[in-house]
Amino acid sequence: MARLPAVGDVLARLVVDGVDDEGRGRATLGKGANSVDVAVRGALPGDVVDARIERAWPARGLVQARCLTAVDDGPLHEPRTCAHRGPCAACPLHGVDDGFVLALKRARVERAFADAGLAVAVGDTVPGGGLRQKVKLVAGGAPGRLVLGHYVPHSHVIVDATGCGHADDALQDAVVGLRARLEAHRLGPPLIAAVIARRFVEGTVVVVVATAPSPVSLAALLPPGVRGLSWRVPDATQSDNAIVGGVVVGSVGLVQGTPLGAATGDPVVDVDTFCQADPVSAGVLVDAAVAHVTGGLPEGAVIADLYAGTGAFARSLARAGARVVAVESFAPSAAALAALPGVAAIAARVEDALERIGESAPVGLVADPPKRGLGPTVAPALARLPVARVALVSCDVDAGARDARAFVDAGFVVDAVVPVDLFPGSAEVEALTLLRRP
Repeated sequence: MARLPAVGDVLARLVVDGVDDEGRGRATLGKGANSVDVAVRGALPGDVVDARIERAWPARGLVQARCLTAVDDGPLHEPRTCAHRGPCAACPLHGVDDGFVLALKRARVERAFADAGLAVAVGDTVPGGGLRQKVKLVAGGAPGRLVLGHYVPHSHVIVDATGCGHADDALQDAVVGLRARLEAHRLGPPLIAAVIARRFVEGTVVVVVATAPSPVSLAALLPPGVRGLSWRVPDATQSDNAIVGGVVVGSVGLVQGTPLGAATGDPVVDVDTFCQADPVSAGVLVDAAVAHVTGGLPEGAVIADLYAGTGAFARSLARAGARVVAVESFAPSAAALAALPGVAAIAARVEDALERIGESAPVGLVADPPKRGLGPTVAPALARLPVARVALVSCDVDAGARDARAFVDAGFVVDAVVPVDLFPGSAEVEALTLLRRP
């Protein structure tokens, strides 16, 4: 086994010739049995860099390094718009050629479907279309020296991420203002675990995720220009389709609002309810899924919307003339669904509502499950329903490909697989799989 460099060692003149699924450049030290794989944060194919080792996995012959100096930049770099020094722990592909990033994400989806044994044509990646409508940052540092940011991959190191180049100015200002108020009152870890800022039509709202109620007035913590602040303690039993999954222990100002992209008359939703980061690209994904599921079906057909959240799919399906059965376990989201015209809400986990879903006799199905996917029990059960068209949304493309395989095994065919770049700057990609029963 090759001897791995030690954490802290500097590797000089490292030639980068690949990239991995986490957006890290890949290089090789040595040859044959003595070779060591190096994953370099902040480096791209064609770069020659000096890098410092951050972590080592001896059993895998792999080390992670951080680019220190670019000796020779390859052709894939573009000007960065973010004020932070790269590489960003959350956006490793910020400042990278857009065409390369979109092709990389498409290749990631292609490999997932190939690994699942599905020979399908994957479409071009739909590019990100807008600034993020939510920002979630974990807390580090200490009282008076609060750090709000992201973990360096595979570490417990938090790097500052306030002022993200992919979030609009209102969100950035809200996070910076909240940090200043928390620091002024010397509030930090372990009390403060994370902070969230979210845009509504009515304005920006912030959430503090903490381990106990606030020792100071929430009004004193409300940043200038922010419409509301909610103080929450996490609750693992309320985690589905929620940003925090927390219990409210205090609030001031606005804690509900109209989602971006919602139509006049749509119900307001709780600040903790799940939403996609990029509302523009999310709209493209919703439109494609709804067009497929309702295509060729009569008006008034029953469509099931599973893991429905606050109703991004349900609203569009109802407007397209469908009768929607929406299944959602997170109570605030289920309440929002119940207020939508043309939607019958089932407040339950999908795995606990399979019989009721079948009894509703859907002819079409939309499913946007959590990262784990539908899984080996739910996917086959849904595939046995006599539905004609299915749209699967997957934020973990490996899980999504496995779910699609369950439908193919039940006789469905894949009409299209569409990668969507809902997370510009990151290595993440969403996959929309459109299936039909022939």
